[in-house]
Amino acid sequence: MRRNMIAILMVMLVGAHAASAVAGTLNGRIKLGGVSLDEEGDLSAVQETYNIHDGFSISQIRLDGSLKPRQYFMLNLREINLDGRQGDFLYRVPGRFKLTAGYDQHRQVFDSERAVNSERKDMKFGLQYSPSKWMSLSGNLGYLMREGERLRYPMSTGGVLGPTTTALGTEYDNVLLTGRIGADLHKGRRGVAVTYRMSDYTDDLNSGADRTGYVVSARAYMPDFYYDKATHLVRGAYGVRKLSEGDIEYTLANFQYTGVVQPVDEFQFKYNFDANRIDHETTDLQTDRYQNNFDATYFHKHGRVTGGYGYEMNDDDRTLTSYQSWRAGTAVRFAKKYSARIDYSGRVKKDEEELTLLKDVEASRLRARVQVEPLDDVLLGAGYVQREREYPDIDVKAEGDVLNLFWRYGLDGWGSFSGDYSFSTDEYTDLVAGFETESHVVTGRVD
Repeated sequence: MRRNMIAILMVMLVGAHAASAVAGTLNGRIKLGGVSLDEEGDLSAVQETYNIHDGFSISQIRLDGSLKPRQYFMLNLREINLDGRQGDFLYRVPGRFKLTAGYDQHRQVFDSERAVNSERKDMKFGLQYSPSKWMSLSGNLGYLMREGERLRYPMSTGGVLGPTTTALGTEYDNVLLTGRIGADLHKGRRGVAVTYRMSDYTDDLNSGADRTGYVVSARAYMPDFYYDKATHLVRGAYGVRKLSEGDIEYTLANFQYTGVVQPVDEFQFKYNFDANRIDHETTDLQTDRYQNNFDATYFHKHGRVTGGYGYEMNDDDRTLTSYQSWRAGTAVRFAKKYSARIDYSGRVKKDEEELTLLKDVEASRLRARVQVEPLDDVLLGAGYVQREREYPDIDVKAEGDVLNLFWRYGLDGWGSFSGDYSFSTDEYTDLVAGFETESHVVTGRVD
């Protein structure tokens, strides 16, 4: 397998060089290296180590350039000779054509000895074609394969009844195929688009989990017929998902409307309505969700001021919950060297029938950030976050503060030095007593 991929790689390199020699330019980079692992302890605890393989490594082969005027390409291969290989390809003609492809292979580890693991292979292809300025056609295809082992759950392997059995099994062997095609017609402030999405999941070890689905959606936007400074956007979608075996099927219906009004350049008002229904055909049960959002923005020469309010209702066959949210903030910038931002958001969930486990929930967050550039190559800044979440019906609360300091110093033509320091404290109050945590994080980077 590795020899075949390296042979294909050499053919691609020769072909790219020959094409560039005829017309165009070619830029490239090749990185070679080696990886040596010295591991001990629980190898599944640090996710960053899952996909590291030792040995000689073709770390990167990157080619980019133009074949002829207005035709560009890019090929970027990483760790191509190891089992954690990745690759991306791009070919485009600006305003007319675009082709993309990607490949990612990696493993996931589930036990401390790294004996139980699975492998994923993810391939993606995309195509976009614009035959004219007012029309665009696009599509993409995805193929995700997963195979390997999984931990038995529960972990018990003995006892009076013998080894534990699980419906999930102890292995993976499944494939997920996804696809999308769409068409977009647009001219000025008017446009119409139609999209079709599909998915097909196949599990060779459990045919009862096989399922298919599709979603068809359409959207349109246009200015108001009577007031030119208002714009309307309408979107609708309908989808079906069902198990290949058995009589389990549900449908999804969604409708959205967004209206934007900007009577003058300084003020903008926006309203969004989102209605969603999930209908379980087998049990004849429905879940409805309605959401309304109102937002206003004031623009000025040094930044903007925003504010908004949202109301949401979620109604299923057993519970009825409502949500209220509000937000406000401002961002300013002076002389391109000084900037500041502060915003506040809150959200309250109300259990109208007192049937959910946590019942009412209240949450809020305050964020602030300032940044200054005293010199062209120097940046200094600070940030602050205050967060709070409370469950008043069960007397549980969590609140915390985060302070962040950051800096960057650049060397013109050479690179930069940067770093940040973060200090956070959190206090938790539960049904027993509660506890506090404190953390310090220092990060440095040299480019």
